[in-house]
Amino acid sequence: MKDFIILADTRQQKDNHIIKEFDKQGFLHIRTGLPSADYMAIRFDKEKGFYMDYTTLIDTKKDLEEISSNLCNSKNHERIKREIAKARELGCKNFIFLIANDKIETIQDLQNWSSKRTRVTGKVLCKVMNTMSKKYGIRFMICKKRKMGEKVIKILERKK
Repeated sequence: MKDFIILADTRQQKDNHIIKEFDKQGFLHIRTGLPSADYMAIRFDKEKGFYMDYTTLIDTKKDLEEISSNLCNSKNHERIKREIAKARELGCKNFIFLIANDKIETIQDLQNWSSKRTRVTGKVLCKVMNTMSKKYGIRFMICKKRKMGEKVIKILERKK
């Protein structure tokens, strides 16, 4: 048996590429309503028994356009801030936005990004991400779409 069970939010679109990786690695995963983010863990402790581990929460984004809309649109930005605040109330210490992109590997590489679907440039998006990271203590990670399931598992495996 694995050390934890993965919870996936029911509002999250079914990310088959992520779920397939959970199955491949033998992780039990349950779709349920989560108060914040898309993925978290249930752990077992000999003293506590099973408990919801809100320490690390992962919010996945399908692409850079989605995260740019979330951060650079005032209505969406306020929703994101509320979600981060809710996560903090639950005891989250590691709130991570995991963004799928097959061309860009790091936040620094994002500087030169542009899209036909948004006016937001990579430089602007980087500035917003850096400001939010400093202000709210959150992290942004970019990974290839096919590696997202592995990354979710690797992040949740860390016990902090």
